[in-house]
Formats: sequence, structure tokens, C-alpha cells
Amino acid sequence: MEPHPYGHHNNHFSAVPTGTPEFAAFKLNYDSRYRNIIGQLDVVVELVRRQPGRRIVTELDHLLDVMMGHIGLENNYMALMRYPHETRHRNHHYYLFVITDDLSQRFTNGQNVLLEELTNLRLLWLMHIQLHDQGFEDFLVSSPVGVGDI
Repeated sequence: MEPHPYGHHNNHFSAVPTGTPEFAAFKLNYDSRYRNIIGQLDVVVELVRRQPGRRIVTELDHLLDVMMGHIGLENNYMALMRYPHETRHRNHHYYLFVITDDLSQRFTNGQNVLLEELTNLRLLWLMHIQLHDQGFEDFLVSSPVGVGDI
């Protein structure tokens, strides 16, 4: 199964795994990916808060890489497990990517990004985790279909 890349920045997809992953490893990595995304957002927010006008292109590129690692794996798992809300969840991933990519492009082009935009992105990720990812997790826990059944 191939990952579903977004946008025109192919460099953010080089680390996205493909194939059939082990489900047990997924659960262990899943939580750390949340911490990685929110942690990287916290770094970016704090840099902009402490140093308004600072260029954070490298930090935003790293955030995109971390996001795409998470999104690629999760999109693959949703398809593998036949998650009934896969399209809606995948579309929200796309929405988060577009917002982050836009911020990164604006910084790359020398434009400023407001602190509020970054804190709103963080809030969107927290909402995504609570709504979309929790829904997928609930489905996995209640699903009679195991990885061996697929």
C-alpha cells in the first residue's frame, strides 16, 4: 500500500513507511507520534513567542516531516483496517497538512507568521487527536477484524 502524499513537497514523504506494518508496534509508536507533533509545535510556538520575527523555516520543515510520518502510517492503517470514517479522517489530515505547508511556504518566502496562527494549528492538532484519532482508536479496540484477518 502506498502512502497518500499531499501537496507538492515530495521531500516530506521520503520517510513515510509503506507495506503492512505490525499492529503491536503501531500502538507503541502512535502515542509518541502525538508527542512528537505537539512537542515540535510547542518548540515553534515558543521560538516565535520569545523571538518575534525569527525565521523558523527549519523548524516548520521538521514539523512537516514529523506530521507526514504520522499521517502516512495512520492513513495506511485506516485503509488496512477498513476504517469506516477513513475518508473524513484522511481529509482532516490533508487540512492540517495544507495549513502547515502554507505557514512553511510563507516563512520560506520571507513573510511573517503570527503566533496566533501557530497556536491555532496546535489547537487543531489537539482537536484532531481527541476527535479523529480517538475515534479510530475506539474502532480498533472494538473491531472484530484483526490484522491476521486481512
